[in-house]
Amino acid sequence: MNFLEESHRIMKKSFETEMYVDGNKLPLNNFVQETIGNIMMGFSKTLKGLDPTTPDLIEVKIKRLSKPADVDAHIYPVK
Repeated sequence: MNFLEESHRIMKKSFETEMYVDGNKLPLNNFVQETIGNIMMGFSKTLKGLDPTTPDLIEVKIKRLSKPADVDAHIYPVK
């Protein structure tokens, strides 16, 4: 048995996941990449209007508001 087999868990990788905060790319190990990928894939499958086939690319942008706002959770924002 080699060192890799003794001290590391081998896993199947299905996603290449990147995360940026304020333009800086964060280092994500394979486990975190897979976890984020699986969470986003599962979440996207529950949304109305999405093609039932598995998407090849999911992009999410999160921007902090300058101050919190009271909103109706069931209303889609107007763009």
